[in-house]
Amino acid sequence: MKRYLLTVVAIACGYVASAQFYTEQHYPNAIRLYNKNVPRREIILPKVEGYTLYKADFHVHTIYSDGDVTPRERVREAWQDGLDIIALTDHLEIRTYEKFMLKVLEPYNKGKAPFKYEHAGIANKKDKGYPVMANLNAAYDEAVYYAERENLPIMVVRGTEIWRNTKSIGEFNALFISDINAVCDADLFESFRRVKQQGGLIMHNHPGYTRQTAEIAEGEQARAYDEGWIDGVEVINSTTLYPTVVRRCGERGLFMAANTDAHRPTAQVYNGVNEFFRTMTFVLATECTEQAIKEALKAGRTIGYSGNHLVGQLPLLTAFLNAAVECRKVAQSDKGVTYSVTNTCSVPFFLRQTKNTFKLEPFRTLTFTFKSGEPTFTIANMWYTDEQHPRITLDIDR
Repeated sequence: MKRYLLTVVAIACGYVASAQFYTEQHYPNAIRLYNKNVPRREIILPKVEGYTLYKADFHVHTIYSDGDVTPRERVREAWQDGLDIIALTDHLEIRTYEKFMLKVLEPYNKGKAPFKYEHAGIANKKDKGYPVMANLNAAYDEAVYYAERENLPIMVVRGTEIWRNTKSIGEFNALFISDINAVCDADLFESFRRVKQQGGLIMHNHPGYTRQTAEIAEGEQARAYDEGWIDGVEVINSTTLYPTVVRRCGERGLFMAANTDAHRPTAQVYNGVNEFFRTMTFVLATECTEQAIKEALKAGRTIGYSGNHLVGQLPLLTAFLNAAVECRKVAQSDKGVTYSVTNTCSVPFFLRQTKNTFKLEPFRTLTFTFKSGEPTFTIANMWYTDEQHPRITLDIDR
C-alpha cells in the first residue's frame, strides 16, 4: 500500500527551502502584507524498478548567450519548478548579449573604447583568428555559487550548445564537460572530440527545427550518428514532440530527453497553466550525482515529460505506470470484476477503453468493471514508438 505522508512532508520542506531565497531586514514596526516567497512546486513520482526519478532540464539559456535570464535566476526558477538538475547550455557560437554588455562596461575599458565585438563563431574561423575574449565558464560558476549560497540542492550541469546550420547539420548540447572554453573549434568533429575527451555527453537538439523532416540529414549530421558521437536526442523541445525520433533512440540505443530550451523565464511559458509542469526529463538513477546521472543517460533510462505527456521506451513506461498506479480488485458479480485504480503521483494518466477516455487525476481513484480479462488500457498520454500509445495491463495488488 502506497502512503501519502511523503507528499505532505515534501511540500512542507519545499516551502521552507524556498523561503531562503531572500533575507530582508526591516525596522520593528514594519508590516509584511503578504508572504511574497513562492514555494517549491513539488512533483511526486514513484520509484521505478529501484531507481529514483530525478527531474532534469538539460537545455536552458541565460543572458550570456541569447537568453533573457541570469544564471542565478535559472537556478532559482528550477528549484521553484520542482527540478533536481539544471544544465546551463549557452550557445558556443551565438552570444547575442555580449555586445550589449560591452557597451555597459565601456567606461572600464582602456581609453573608454570597448573591445571589438566578435562572437565565438567568427572568432574561431581559421581565416579570422580573433581571440575569444569571453570566459564561457562564468555562467556555470555563477549558478553553482548561487545554489551553494542559498543552500539549494540543485545539481548544476556544465554544458554548452554547439551551433551549426540547423537545416543541414543541426545543434548539439555538450553536457557534463569540465571546460567550455576548450570545446570551441571551427571544426564540428574537433569540438565533439574535445567534449568526449572531457568525459562529456552529446545530445542532438530539436531535430526538426527549421526543417520539413526530423529524419537524419545527410552529410555531417549522418556522420555524427554513424560514428557514434551522439548519446541522446531531444524527442521533446519546449512543447514540440518529434514522434519519429522516438524510434531512432530505441534502435540506436540513445537516451530520450525533453527540455524547455528556455530563453525567457519559464513562468511565462508554463506557470500560466496549472494542470501541468514545465517540460523536463525524468532520469532513473540510483542517486543524484554526476556519475549516477551520466550512467543512467548512457543506459537510456529516461522518460520525457511535457504537458502531461510521457515519452520513452515501452518497458520503462509500463514500469512507471504500474509503480504510480495502485490497482485493487474490489468486487465481482455477474456483470464482471470491478477494480479501483488509484494514482499516487503528480502526473495524470489518460486511460482509454474502446471509445472512452478517462482522466485519472493525481492522487485520485477511479473504478472500472471488466466483463472479462484483467484491467487493460491504452494510455493515451504515453508515446513509445512513432505515434503509438502503449496498451498496458495494470498490476493487481494481491
